[in-house]
Amino acid sequence: MSKNIIFVFSGTGNSLWAAKEIAKELGDCEITTMGSNEKPSLPEGYDSIGFVYPTYAGGMPKRVKEFVSHLDLRNNKDAYFFAVATCGRISRAQNVVTQMRNLLKHKGIKLSYGERLDMFSNYVVGYEMRDTVREEADQSAADIKPMIESIKIHMTNNGNTLLTPRQLTSIGFMHIVPNMDKNFNVSDACTSCGICEKVCPVGNIELERDAKPCFEHHCEQCLACIQCCPSKAINYKDKTQYRKRYIHPDISWKELAELNKKG
Repeated sequence: MSKNIIFVFSGTGNSLWAAKEIAKELGDCEITTMGSNEKPSLPEGYDSIGFVYPTYAGGMPKRVKEFVSHLDLRNNKDAYFFAVATCGRISRAQNVVTQMRNLLKHKGIKLSYGERLDMFSNYVVGYEMRDTVREEADQSAADIKPMIESIKIHMTNNGNTLLTPRQLTSIGFMHIVPNMDKNFNVSDACTSCGICEKVCPVGNIELERDAKPCFEHHCEQCLACIQCCPSKAINYKDKTQYRKRYIHPDISWKELAELNKKG
């Protein structure tokens, strides 16, 4: 049986859910995080190598870009490379796969297949979220099926290699994101349960014994800390206190923690 791997970055579970759906169909498939600061290299012998990641402000998260830039793929240049970029239905991101295509091209790798998957919009800092979580999750489950079939048969599709104005804007926005956690606040409702520290995909949170979380200023604005806090103790300025919270309905915070190797 062929050996496969999917690299994933996920804050609220959308991309982790998508990666798990693909992995189930591929078989013999590892799922590993792109949140790490390590510079990994892969042994040879992978049949397919995938990347599943969210769309932030019209582009890819900064940590995903860094991870792929440092990833040693020299032993697997003949593998089938694919990418699925999840995005909120509100943002309607354009060809965010373009950034992945260009990153791999600089490494001498061709992205054979890239597609965008619409999922539930959950940037709680920007808006109140809708009440259609289950309906939209079911729609995403239907939408991903033809993508999985395409990946299974190693289908190729051609994509643009030019960045759109929206993507150029997102690159600029990503430079200010790391310090946006200075606007987070933690109320006395905090129980020091440690969930926020475990679900943060980039290790941006430190939690000393019986203390409130501290933010280390390399944030990605995935907002997993806000979304997963069981007591709604973590908020952004005065914007999120009374807004709903979201995690993909088929993913638990414990699965996010396991992805981050903090299970």
